[in-house]
Amino acid sequence: MMRVHGSRTRFSVAPFGTGLTFLLLLAGCGKIGQVTGQTDATAATTQSETAGTTSFVNGTSRIVVSFNDETPDTNLIVYGPGTRHTNLGATQLGWSYSDDGGATWTYGGSLPPPAGWAVLWGDPAMTTSGASYSMVFLSNLAMPTSKFPAGGIDGSVITGNGKTSYIGGACIAKSKDGGKTFAHFQCVQNTDPVADVSDATLGHFYDGGSMASSPSGEVFAAFADIATSQIDVWRSPDGNKPFERIATPFPNYVVASHPRLRIAPDGSLYAAAQILASAETFYVYLSRFTNGQWQVPHGASNTTVVYPSVDFGATVQGSALTVRTGPQFSFDVGAASEGGGDAVRLLYTRRDGNTGRLFVQGAACDLALTSCGDLAGWRLGTSSANERPVEAFNPNLVAWKGFIGLPPTWQGSFVYRFGKPATSVYLARATIGYVNGSAFTIPVDIIKDTPVCSDTRGYWGDYDDMLLTGFNNDGGTNWVRFLTDSSKGCTERWGFTGRAQHVQASRYSY
Repeated sequence: MMRVHGSRTRFSVAPFGTGLTFLLLLAGCGKIGQVTGQTDATAATTQSETAGTTSFVNGTSRIVVSFNDETPDTNLIVYGPGTRHTNLGATQLGWSYSDDGGATWTYGGSLPPPAGWAVLWGDPAMTTSGASYSMVFLSNLAMPTSKFPAGGIDGSVITGNGKTSYIGGACIAKSKDGGKTFAHFQCVQNTDPVADVSDATLGHFYDGGSMASSPSGEVFAAFADIATSQIDVWRSPDGNKPFERIATPFPNYVVASHPRLRIAPDGSLYAAAQILASAETFYVYLSRFTNGQWQVPHGASNTTVVYPSVDFGATVQGSALTVRTGPQFSFDVGAASEGGGDAVRLLYTRRDGNTGRLFVQGAACDLALTSCGDLAGWRLGTSSANERPVEAFNPNLVAWKGFIGLPPTWQGSFVYRFGKPATSVYLARATIGYVNGSAFTIPVDIIKDTPVCSDTRGYWGDYDDMLLTGFNNDGGTNWVRFLTDSSKGCTERWGFTGRAQHVQASRYSY
């Protein structure tokens, strides 16, 4: 198979143009394994939506993945066909780990809410300390006891004008044994008053989450602050001292999505989010934190979509099958090409103006974020109205900066619906690189035709993670991409749950 290189001889930004079609997908499925839903406690409950990291402890390389986990919540989150009742003490903070490269997985358990907090509500984020590879951090959204009603919550956790919620912060757990066990470390919340937000002083409504750690051991956690339409970023200087809130990366902008954090090889922090420009027009913006302050944010994408719903054109269990999506962008900072203008690369979802279909577009920026643009050769999706309808979404992008004798690479992945009607999705990966100096990529299926069992809102896990997990004997890299798994059947599609939902992982080498 042709190998697409992660760097090239010179850099130029090409105009938006036609990309490859999915008819060029190559054979080459990944090795698919079950993370949850096997014979352990997770089999009888639901898990979805993932964040992962790797660690190294006592000579063992470990992969750790967290997910929205209802394993301990049989009597704490109670479902009916159109109802959900959440009781005090519910938790969705669960994790699993693998010590054999992702071939087998062990359920690590879950944590109950800490004192002063009523419920842990998922949206996991993870990172490993850049200075101590046995120190792993995991965050979850959280509901403070001061916001929690005495009789529990019926239905949505969002209240009022959409800027208020029972959620009022996030809790961060820490592992000292590489992610095998966790203990609560600190809960964070913004209690500044906000003029039109009645519950702001009890904790701003946080959504999403992202974590990153610098080589010196700084640990960062970021959350979308719905009360202010900003990103709140918290920093611990070494992973042992408490987290403190630092300046927001996108002041004077309206943030419309979850955040994403990445660390550059030089230790500087990059943040990304989808920004509302005007009248339902959105762009991905990036900002760089260096020398203790954020630089001026820069637009990094063309127009993008925020949380689109994908219509499968089919009916399952008596309801129309749709998938609700999460943040439609991913980026990383790694090795630039020889020209140096593409050390920051981005995948994001767009909607084709002619067909109305979703597709994934690649872009690149220099480290200073002063020059960004799409590259036509990094388009992943269909371009012609005559082609079989495909919609591509939920991209991931991860950079490996390379090492002595090991070349750098950029690996992307995305989910797509093939044809309509459909009741399943495919998962593909692609090297976001160059051939003979020109931007080029070929998608390769790693999970084929896996069934979808979303709830009737479309929830099937809004996002999933992708990781570099190690190296093989021929100098290649090993990767894992997680995905919600409904292969055990779709027995119920209710208002707030789709059963069965578990977690699977596709492993591949490049």
